[in-house]
Amino acid sequence: MNSMQNEARGTLALAGARTVGRVGIIGANAMGLDIAVSLLDADVPVTLFEPERASLDKLIESARSAYRTAVAQGELGPDEHDRRMALLAGTVNFHHLKDCDLIVDAACTDRAGKEKLFRRLDQVAKPGAVLTTRASDASVEHIAGCTRRSGDVLGLHLSRSSDTGEIWTIVPGKDTSGVSLATVIALARKLHRVATVPGTCRGIVSDATSIVPDADTDVTVR
Repeated sequence: MNSMQNEARGTLALAGARTVGRVGIIGANAMGLDIAVSLLDADVPVTLFEPERASLDKLIESARSAYRTAVAQGELGPDEHDRRMALLAGTVNFHHLKDCDLIVDAACTDRAGKEKLFRRLDQVAKPGAVLTTRASDASVEHIAGCTRRSGDVLGLHLSRSSDTGEIWTIVPGKDTSGVSLATVIALARKLHRVATVPGTCRGIVSDATSIVPDADTDVTVR
């Protein structure tokens, strides 16, 4: 299958995407900051959760500093700086994630920590919220199994290429719904990120369009 067919499939898959009005990010670190700034630049409200107040304040100041630099260099107007920072809500209260339509796990924790985190998310996140994990030492299926909403859980890994910029590798579990997959792909596209679904993810079906990527083919959406 050629790249044009892959991209056509990816475009069709977006038909079932849910609306993402607010994104929650767990973890005040480089990944969390990168995603937060990308969202703020696209006018998407962000709730950033970090249990350590000092770490949370440091990350928010990093975002503010980046925007101040952009203003000083003439790349951003003062009003834009204020508007984007107003879209960022930092919190040490986990329950403030309850209004998010998509929650990104950017926390650096071990397997046990991920299990505990997703059990908490299952209790707090609203019905239909998509939950992504960066877990590397546990499968998406295992993390999804810690919740009662395995269809809304998938993996998300960020990398960077000199040719295409930031790449979102989206890893569905065996129970991940096509709607959840389409929602994350659509968000990546809104942020002008390249989204790739590994071809080894067999059986990923869009609930809205019944599209099934070939088992040996990566699907890429730009």
